[in-house]
Amino acid sequence: MCSYCTTESFEEQIEHTRQKMVDAAGEFGLNHPQVLYFSQELDRLHTCLLAKLARKRQVG
Repeated sequence: MCSYCTTESFEEQIEHTRQKMVDAAGEFGLNHPQVLYFSQELDRLHTCLLAKLARKRQVG
């Protein structure tokens, strides 16, 4: 996933997923499986973005 996404794309995906998580939490409550899914997806996106930024700093 990290290799083909731009930093801007990650930031857009993170914001979109965050909004979906907030909406789901408002509709279903914080402990709903869908909210957990979006939270885990945010973690994956954020980790990938940080790895991409770290590689960019190492290269130049």
